Amino acid sequence: MIKINESDLLTIHFEKETNSFVLFWKTSPETYNDLKNELLIFTSFYKKYKPANALWLQENFCLPLNAEVDNWIEEHVNIPCVAYGNRKVAFVVGKDVLVHLSVMNLFKEAKSIISPLHFATEKEARIWITETKQKPITTNKIDILFEGVDEDGNSIIKIKRPSGDISNTIRSFGTLIDENNFIKTNISKFTQLTKREKEILVVFSKGMRQQEVADELFISVQTLRTHWKNIKNKLEIKSLADVIMYVNAFDME
Repeated sequence: MIKINESDLLTIHFEKETNSFVLFWKTSPETYNDLKNELLIFTSFYKKYKPANALWLQENFCLPLNAEVDNWIEEHVNIPCVAYGNRKVAFVVGKDVLVHLSVMNLFKEAKSIISPLHFATEKEARIWITETKQKPITTNKIDILFEGVDEDGNSIIKIKRPSGDISNTIRSFGTLIDENNFIKTNISKFTQLTKREKEILVVFSKGMRQQEVADELFISVQTLRTHWKNIKNKLEIKSLADVIMYVNAFDME
């Protein structure tokens, strides 16, 4: 493995035997300009060496990404690197899980030309890079353990899940956080609903039409419309997506 560049933030190695760049963040960039500068350097070396693969070791990376940065990376890094011969990109998840969630979202939200995989360990990432076929993930078992309280009074929760399923594990964190924020923002509205209105909300979340909902609940369409008008006013609902969000967040199914 040959070191081809080292800055205060990022080290770039070229691994000839696997035709890969191996990239390690010594220190996380603190600003988006710092990140962009490092990635431009990375892209210039990619053009020179044209490796087939890129392995990003994200242990120390802690800069959350946003839509503007996502689009910039897609235009100035991802698209050029594919043109220079990139076939596979692997990320080894860093310490900050929520930051890594923003990295995962980069490729989804920007509809990226690259479809990377994310791994819990460098060993797993290297196996994937060198394999010609991808091995399927086989188990979804998850254990959540309470391990006490730290010196600052914070609860310590350990989540045990197969390392090969790290991407879904991280996405589940994002979903939980989004739902928690939604609950805190809308709980005062939700508590205004009557029991019947909650029942109607659940049935509507299934995508049924008004007549179907009325039949399901054994009420007239006119009565349903009155309830539905009250629900929309209380919750400020504008679409079926809003209905589904309430049902999922408040565990109404």
